[in-house]
Amino acid sequence: MNNDSHIELEKKFLIEYPDLQALAKYNPIKYEIEQIYLISEVGSHRIRKRSHFGIPTFFETLKVRINNSKCREFEDVITEPEYEQLKLTADPKKHPIYKDRYVFSYGGKVLELDVFPFWSDKAFLEIELESEVDEYSVPPEIRIIKDVSDDPKYKNNYLARNK
Repeated sequence: MNNDSHIELEKKFLIEYPDLQALAKYNPIKYEIEQIYLISEVGSHRIRKRSHFGIPTFFETLKVRINNSKCREFEDVITEPEYEQLKLTADPKKHPIYKDRYVFSYGGKVLELDVFPFWSDKAFLEIELESEVDEYSVPPEIRIIKDVSDDPKYKNNYLARNK
């Protein structure tokens, strides 16, 4: 893992399960994601296989929380053999997370909408921000249930423990 990092600041919303056809006008890019959490004493250490049209890209990520909505993130693209090797250090207390991610632009921001096979009534919407006072908007087709940016029970790491 390299030492390059960036600060990730995002708003995260629990939303009603979206009408994906209604969102098609925003030309979302769909990714199928497998996310596996590794044993870590430092922060949230994970590997991810992100596929687009069946072509996978592999990542290793370490997130060290600054607060509930902000973290220092270290991320590398890795090879498939490295991914398979790191899978051997998966945290046995956590389940892999599988989700479909729809990425699209709206209001000058990149939005990421995650739908999970274990939820049929809700999903997540994430908006990465430049600063804590950065303005954003949400498409009218998306119904927000609540802002969960500061709620650790809605982090994927938590869902992996309790799925």
